[in-house]
Amino acid sequence: MPRIKNVLLTSLVLAAPSLFSHSAQALEYKNAFGSINAGYADWNSGFVNVHRGEVWKATADFGINFKEAEFYSFYESNVLNHSVAGRNHTVSAMTHVRLFDSNYTFFGKLYGQWENTWGDDLDMFYGLGYLGWTGNWGFFKPYIGLHNQSGDYVSQKYGQTSGWNGYVLGWTAAYNFTLLEEKFVLSNWNEIEFDRNNAYAEQQYGDYGINGGLTLAWKFYPCWKATVTWRYFENKLGYDGFGDQMIYMVGYEF
Repeated sequence: MPRIKNVLLTSLVLAAPSLFSHSAQALEYKNAFGSINAGYADWNSGFVNVHRGEVWKATADFGINFKEAEFYSFYESNVLNHSVAGRNHTVSAMTHVRLFDSNYTFFGKLYGQWENTWGDDLDMFYGLGYLGWTGNWGFFKPYIGLHNQSGDYVSQKYGQTSGWNGYVLGWTAAYNFTLLEEKFVLSNWNEIEFDRNNAYAEQQYGDYGINGGLTLAWKFYPCWKATVTWRYFENKLGYDGFGDQMIYMVGYEF
């Protein structure tokens, strides 16, 4: 594991000149996208009954692509059918910056969860990615990175969860297709955390974890979509072992 860390750190140091060169010149704009969505999630459906009930939720996302870099952000507000004290929120911001005009990238991501009754958690990933697998059919964008974590959980044995927290291996992917002359998109995001620190492993019930979602979107009207997501996780979201939920949303794209 230390060898992986050293390789990633060395690669990021060597990539620094490319990052500065992009910042010193105007970026070449390609496109931008975004959406707002509303619906509900059922923790009791799926393959495992997690016994957390049904929650109403709202989400928003925005992305912008340049020739030299890509940026994506996501916001989620959960448990809107409960009092304010029981609600939680998720914010994510991710970037790929191309290295020396290649398909290899510097990858960075912030993933934060704020829970009024459980605790706060901010994951920080930084490493290397790849943007070479993309086309009209969709895309597959993998990445691997170092993981730092900031949280308010304190273990009586190991102390606070904050600090070095191992590694992450992940990807985002999408596949565009038509069925009965209707437009659909099948997308997936997935992250595998491993070699966690002892305090975080205690909080999340394991020294590794899986976090992701598989979404089928139906573009049933210009700018409108309906989505069904199978949200899955293992040793994550404060749950011991494998769990999942189903999410049903209607969204407007702009």
